[in-house]
Amino acid sequence: MSAVAAPAVVMVPAPRPSVDDVDTVAVLPGLFVPEASQWLSTSSGRIAGDGYSWMQAVHWVAGSGLYKPRRHRTHGPRSFGPTTVRVALELAQLFPCRPGIEYLVRRTGLSKRSVQNHLQILRETGLLAWIVKGTRVSGGPAQASEFARMIPTEFDAALGIRTVQRDEDAPAYTRAVSGIAEAGRELMAKLAQKASRKVRKPRSKTSSKAPSKASVKGAEQGVVTAVSDEARCTPMQVGTSAVSSAGTTYPP
Repeated sequence: MSAVAAPAVVMVPAPRPSVDDVDTVAVLPGLFVPEASQWLSTSSGRIAGDGYSWMQAVHWVAGSGLYKPRRHRTHGPRSFGPTTVRVALELAQLFPCRPGIEYLVRRTGLSKRSVQNHLQILRETGLLAWIVKGTRVSGGPAQASEFARMIPTEFDAALGIRTVQRDEDAPAYTRAVSGIAEAGRELMAKLAQKASRKVRKPRSKTSSKAPSKASVKGAEQGVVTAVSDEARCTPMQVGTSAVSSAGTTYPP
């Protein structure tokens, strides 16, 4: 019996998406980072230079439609939407990125479980990586998780962003941007516009027609909704301070 050679497999690249359509990405199969790769030491992404450039990647992921968690599990978050972007905006303004859950609850108006779900979404899309995972010691203060804001490799591939490792001895996640394809510049400009927008804070969920005594007293005393650094994050070795997410418009 003569052997018959199997036909060669030809890989045909998917059509390149129009830069006018931020919400359509056809060149990538999906975006999901398993838990084992959600640490800075195991992440395939690179650290974002600042909160502003990180938000460009956040908006790209939100509009790409690549995050399909139901392909990997049957519970937990279902999609990447405006609420996840809202949580990301709060994280973009923190340095180091070490938010306490209670702080994010106050800032966003979400429940504790919802905040945890949206942090999970940001990790599963490669936008956040653990540096230190928070712990709760019996009888002691809770320790908040510290995150690195990451740029997923899928973002670089979709926009044609080139990176270079300037220090051969440094970890791969420290690589820096060296250029961007001409075809990705228009999309990058649109993402820059989105990243510069501020998300409106949710209104307080009060059902009563008359304001409560506490709110009236607070208004009379000029109380504002801002919280102190001490309340923002649970204790770690150093304090947390907020920085502005505004920055340059170069690729993240």
